[in-house]
Amino acid sequence: MLNADLPLKPSPAKFWQSFIALSIAVSVAAFYQTMQQILKLNVILWRSKWIVLPVVFALNIIAGIWALRQLSGGQNPRWVQKLEFNAGNIFVRLAGVLLFLAGFCAVWLARLFVFHKVLPQLTPVIWVFLWAGILQALGLKLISGRKWHVLFVSAVLAQGAVFQIYSQFAYLTDYPFSIGYSEASRHYYASLFFAKPLYGIKTALPFLHPSRYMLLSLPFLADGLPLWLHRAWQAILWIGLTAASSMLLARRLGMKGWELFIFSTWAFLYFFQGAVYYHLQVCVILILTGVSTRRPARSLLFVIAASIWAGVSRVNWFPVPAMLAIAFYLLETPIDKKGWRYWVTPFVWGICGLAAAVVSQFVYINISGNADASSFGSSFTSDLLWNRLLPNATYPLGVLTGIALVSAPLLLALFQMARGNFSRLHPLRWAALAAMLLALFLGGLIVSVKIGGGGDLHNMDAFLVLLLLVAASFFSGQAAGEEGSNPVWGPISSPVVAAVLLVPLGFAIPKIGFLPRFDHSAARQDVQIIQEAASQAVAGGGEVLFMTERQLLAFKIINGVPLVPEYEQIELMEMAMSGNRDYLEQFYSDLESGRFAIIIAEKQSLVEQGREDAFGEENNAWVRYVGAPLSCAYEPVESLASANLQIFVPAANPSCLSPFPK
Repeated sequence: MLNADLPLKPSPAKFWQSFIALSIAVSVAAFYQTMQQILKLNVILWRSKWIVLPVVFALNIIAGIWALRQLSGGQNPRWVQKLEFNAGNIFVRLAGVLLFLAGFCAVWLARLFVFHKVLPQLTPVIWVFLWAGILQALGLKLISGRKWHVLFVSAVLAQGAVFQIYSQFAYLTDYPFSIGYSEASRHYYASLFFAKPLYGIKTALPFLHPSRYMLLSLPFLADGLPLWLHRAWQAILWIGLTAASSMLLARRLGMKGWELFIFSTWAFLYFFQGAVYYHLQVCVILILTGVSTRRPARSLLFVIAASIWAGVSRVNWFPVPAMLAIAFYLLETPIDKKGWRYWVTPFVWGICGLAAAVVSQFVYINISGNADASSFGSSFTSDLLWNRLLPNATYPLGVLTGIALVSAPLLLALFQMARGNFSRLHPLRWAALAAMLLALFLGGLIVSVKIGGGGDLHNMDAFLVLLLLVAASFFSGQAAGEEGSNPVWGPISSPVVAAVLLVPLGFAIPKIGFLPRFDHSAARQDVQIIQEAASQAVAGGGEVLFMTERQLLAFKIINGVPLVPEYEQIELMEMAMSGNRDYLEQFYSDLESGRFAIIIAEKQSLVEQGREDAFGEENNAWVRYVGAPLSCAYEPVESLASANLQIFVPAANPSCLSPFPK
């Protein structure tokens, strides 16, 4: 049950005050961004149809100020009273359905056909989104007669969820090449768990994100499934595991009915802000399913199980399952004169969880077949790029600004709920919760600035999850006071509630876009070119190295070519960024000896970049340690039209210098 003091059941006047104030704020921002774009495009405003937009935004501001003045009086205006009505007859409800669909279509039409590339800024489409949400809420009110705030919040959250789901399934295609940087290579790494039947050889298992590839490998249990179905499976993992953890959290917090729908949909959108990757959601689901402060022994088993999974995922996730379990313990269990005995349970969970993660990674390393165990610790030798904390070319928001934008609404809500009520929790409980949040925050920042990271907020995932669990426990009244009951915490102000709602939606709205188009005819021709070149090389007794696009072998798009397991693009990039000299020196030796008859790789650009270029440091590491040595020892003989690929053959009389100092 939610806190009674929270502004979740506002009066009609209060709801309209909040909405109109929000629409004014968005109109101001939309007016500013629209005028900036009009000036940038040198549009003569009074001669252009685009004059409609700033006029509409200005009218919203003027009419909104007038409406707020009316609502500031003691009594509800007549128009507010008239908007309160019950569900109508069948024809009225049918009209409601049409209004709901019209509101849904309005955002897509504005984004794709009205604004499109001419006005790509975010706030104009948010303005459309808000008023479309009111239109949908009106349709739902004609159907159900429920309160405006419930219908409006439900409508906008449902739309946001549709945007995120759409974005995950947008690339559901049988296009054979990678969509973006090594997109399809993920399915190759997943295939390594079934290397013997697929390739006829036993290969080493992935050393990067093994648990992710374990999940992606499941469709390989059925022989011969196409690439598009594997892409669909990854979309299902994103949607299904994120939705499962969101609903489990809502149920754990005692929510039912519309509260369950609204909170779980909002949490679904919140998780995608990072995004919180689906293989971390496995840990979250296990903790939400099995941890109970009343059953510490059973809880320990689930902490260990989740920690084992974390151990084969990422090093910075090792303590996360135990931390999530301990957070629930601290939130739901008062100290109540237990003294040092209070801390026995979280101590045991923490030690056992961390030990399980360490042991599980040790076991995986030993069974993975990777001869060089140091590859599992490549992140520890990679450079740290502290400039990525602030706005930069790789991530325009900057990690610090981005995480502040995402977390500030929840932190403010948490502060407002706790303000004046800090004594209800023992200071040590507050301190322990704050220490865990700070540890995950700082750890996420450090991982984010590692070269190869910092392009979004996904390395802040553990912090985002823990912050949600803590804030939601107070929000739902599940945080137990020292007196043994669950107190009613303080109210959250309307602006903070609006920010909590809108920030995740702000990350969802840009997902609207046209479905990508691919030239399948050109792709088939390029596949044929690769097949002929590779078959000729194999017939001559040579090896063919697919530095990238190995899904062509995994899904039998290219046939009759044995897999060379070494030197895949993602692996090479990781070794270049971490400066793994032993690995790279072996790579150079194989290049100079002409080991490979042909190499399939991306077109190599040997131009070094600066900090003003996105992922400039990563580009420079690749150029220095991979691109330059490859271009010295091999030369391209064929460029493919549909993909950024070239076919390389050994160069005549190469004389290449190692990029490493002697």
